[in-house]
Amino acid sequence: MTEDNGAAKTEQDTPATPPSRMDEAAGFLTASLDSMTPAIVQRMTATMAKMAELVDLVEAINTDEMKGLVTGAANAAESLSRSLEAVKALEESGALSALMEMGDFAYAMKQSMTAPILQRTISTGISLAVTGDQMLEAVRESANEAKKDTRTLGPVALLHALKEPKIQDGLKFLLAFAQRLPDLMEGI
Repeated sequence: MTEDNGAAKTEQDTPATPPSRMDEAAGFLTASLDSMTPAIVQRMTATMAKMAELVDLVEAINTDEMKGLVTGAANAAESLSRSLEAVKALEESGALSALMEMGDFAYAMKQSMTAPILQRTISTGISLAVTGDQMLEAVRESANEAKKDTRTLGPVALLHALKEPKIQDGLKFLLAFAQRLPDLMEGI
């Protein structure tokens, strides 16, 4: 038997070579694709879409501004917790409702303040301040005049003074105020 160097070798004559990594990966991929049903493909597609949305969300959050907000919230957690407890106590006591009603009232007042009403309110406030200032000045002047007046006033001098219109107006005011004074004193 002579050996022929050019003869073709059969499968049995060649030793089996192990599959390469590429062959293994291709086989796995082929088996995976063959086993996929439309439902599995649909579920995988939906999961991948959700993952893409999650990546977009993480990228949106991963900014210096958002990191600062998260850090600030973490640092303020204890303070926020105390504030929430205080708000809870205000709500339970009814004070929060009262405060909200006061805010509503202040807002309604602000909304009702038209230019003429605001002008009249300011004008009245100024008039009251001027009148109060004038009254204080009149009290000071009267106190100084009373200190300087050394005469003795008898019943006849008092009766004669009662005829003066300014004294009559002052006495009418004092009498009207004296009638209201006991009601004012009850609240004290």
